[in-house]
Amino acid sequence: MNVIALSIVLVLVSITIGIAWYSRRWTRTTSEFYVAGQKISWVQNALALTGDYLSAASFLGVTGAIAILGIDRTWDAIGYFGGYIVLLALLAVPLRKVGKFTASEILTTRFRASKTVRTSAMLGSTIISSFYIVPQLVGAGALMQILLGWDYVFSVLIIGTIVIIYVVMGGMRATTYNAVIQAIVLWFAMLLILLLTVILFFDYNPMNIIDSVSGLVPPEVAAGMISDGAVVEGNYQEVINEVSDKLTGGADTALTPGAFAPDWMNLFALATGLVFGTAGLPHVLKRYYTVDKPKDARTSTIGVLFAIGSFYVMAIFAGLAAMVLLYPDLIGFFQAGEESVAQNMAIPLLGELVGGDVLLGLAIGGAFCAILSTVAGLLMTIGTTLTHDYYMELINPDASEKKEVFVAKLSIVATGIIAVLVALALGDQNVSFLVTLAFGIAASVFFPVLFMSVWWKGYTRQGAIATMATGLIIAVLFVVAHLVGMTSVLGLPVLVNPALYSLPSAIIAGIVVSLFTNDVGEVDKFMALAHRKEE
Repeated sequence: MNVIALSIVLVLVSITIGIAWYSRRWTRTTSEFYVAGQKISWVQNALALTGDYLSAASFLGVTGAIAILGIDRTWDAIGYFGGYIVLLALLAVPLRKVGKFTASEILTTRFRASKTVRTSAMLGSTIISSFYIVPQLVGAGALMQILLGWDYVFSVLIIGTIVIIYVVMGGMRATTYNAVIQAIVLWFAMLLILLLTVILFFDYNPMNIIDSVSGLVPPEVAAGMISDGAVVEGNYQEVINEVSDKLTGGADTALTPGAFAPDWMNLFALATGLVFGTAGLPHVLKRYYTVDKPKDARTSTIGVLFAIGSFYVMAIFAGLAAMVLLYPDLIGFFQAGEESVAQNMAIPLLGELVGGDVLLGLAIGGAFCAILSTVAGLLMTIGTTLTHDYYMELINPDASEKKEVFVAKLSIVATGIIAVLVALALGDQNVSFLVTLAFGIAASVFFPVLFMSVWWKGYTRQGAIATMATGLIIAVLFVVAHLVGMTSVLGLPVLVNPALYSLPSAIIAGIVVSLFTNDVGEVDKFMALAHRKEE
């Protein structure tokens, strides 16, 4: 057991739990529990958005994926960043001007009294958020394997229990404050690890990292080629030379595209899912309702662009550096059947290499807080959607605020348990890859329906339902097909992301159905609200 690293983790987690305990007094009303009473400043919101976004997928998954597969997985970082530009340009301000808690409420502001629209949005939001929670728990399980040597199943059960208690106790205010702390810790942890790596191993020049990986066979590819179980030994440079010379004879390297997305269809599918997925993530959209003024939504997004843009640049260099310096270890993890560690633990292990137990503890502690914060934000979104959008509107409209908050907390517990069970079944997957699948679903469900609702007067109630139903069904179908190992569905190849099929299908379904129907809802009133002059 690493005592120093464990102590740092316990301090950071104690701060997180302490904030939740302190914030419990502000969870008695729905406004406080759901959106922190809209008392969050744009600076706090920008940092909280950054914290929500820089989840285990970004800190562990992106660097881990680049470390084992090379430049092909830099698309994750580029796509996560590009998604915010789409969100800023097309949706952030109009959505905030509508002034509702959830995406479902925005849609029913235009298409009033539509139970089908509300139910479809609730289902989409719940499925996307639930699927986003799973990779966070997968990352947490891998972290505890390294830090404490715990079994993966035991780790996920313990962490799932902690985060459920934390959300039920602290509500949106605690979730926001912890997301702010998490963003600061993760950003500086990544900066410190990269700086020390460049100074200690690459002669103070980060471009030397690029030169070092130019002749490398990605570790996951190399591990797959060692079919006889031969053990590779030596320091990282000796193992790199052995693998490159004897196993491949100069085949693809870490800078050769195609190790993950082997053709243009897979590459385009991944980019489509990532770029349009951000604008459809329920927990990101919900953050815009925690600020007081619409202009704060735009300012928050610009702040997020700076924070996550610089973070992902560092993550790309750190991931490639980890590939070089941890090369024998990464191959060894694959050979030992520890895929979860190989795919997700590159940055903590790099931290340990350059900064010892202190930096290992900071990296794991930061990642652990990221998991708590991100899962908390997602569980808050699910609780809000199930209770505020569905229970209060369609089942028990006369329920008191106290009962509504109680039902929200109950739904959070139930959803958290389901997510833990799914995470137990997907423990060998890369965290970032699982998140890209959630992005693909979000890009297919909420981006098209929100975009057409906000910008097209001819969009109809039936068109909105067709958009969400088509996007959700096709996206989930291809995600499940990928996870169970199918290679094609109805003659179509199963790609690394469903969005290439599901997003165009959802848009076409919405347009075609709208052209043959005429219920445009309260379009004039909605457009005036969404596009009014800023205060």
